[in-house]
Amino acid sequence: MNAGPRLAYAQARLQARLSQLPTAADWQRLSGARTLAAYLEEARVTGLIDWVRSFSGLSQAHELDRGCRTLALETAETVADWSPAGWRAAIEWVAWLPWLPQLEHLARGETLPDWSTLDVRLRGLIGEDGALDRQAWEASGLAALSPGPDASGAALDLGERWQTAWRERWPTCRGRCRRDLDGFSRLIQGHLERFRGVPSASAWELREALRDRLRAYLHQHPVQPVALFAYLAIVFLDLERLRGALLSRAVFDTERLGF
Repeated sequence: MNAGPRLAYAQARLQARLSQLPTAADWQRLSGARTLAAYLEEARVTGLIDWVRSFSGLSQAHELDRGCRTLALETAETVADWSPAGWRAAIEWVAWLPWLPQLEHLARGETLPDWSTLDVRLRGLIGEDGALDRQAWEASGLAALSPGPDASGAALDLGERWQTAWRERWPTCRGRCRRDLDGFSRLIQGHLERFRGVPSASAWELREALRDRLRAYLHQHPVQPVALFAYLAIVFLDLERLRGALLSRAVFDTERLGF
């Protein structure tokens, strides 16, 4: 089946959604909000309005954290619905990315906090004791993330196992399609390698540079599968930034805590 018409449809939808994402001016405006309530009030007149709709000035840190992950999941599911059927498995696999830290704890045999049972994706993976339910893990398609060596016998971390499984979910992809996706993978990997070596003060600057490159990548590769993943990467970066801003104010808001 020719995926071109479906990719063209998805591209049009991506472009429309891209124009609604928060701008640099929005983030600058929000940076001056000292409390969680003030931040949310300001956010509701920016491109973040739909993302913060379910939050309030009384939201707890775990509620904000969980809410941002759910927004990432909903975005991935929406993009999967727009996309050619052959690419949906790879897109749906991307939706697990915001949960990788929790999945890593579970894969190591560690337990998760009590609030994890409220999480839309975690509650089906853990038993009453907060530990991993192996059968549920397998049934959720997460066997590829189970600890173990690669084909050469070398140990892989969870991120590497996730990426290997993502590539395995691509449909037949040759020529330009493959080159585009390989280039996208190198872009993300290069960012991660640089990110590990920079001081925290430079972290957002590095993320902003990646976002700019991803946006350019999306425009340079129209009606190509890689555009689907570039868009998701942009949204996930914005949600990561929102999550950080909300959590810092929820945790350190002395007025809200009564100090």
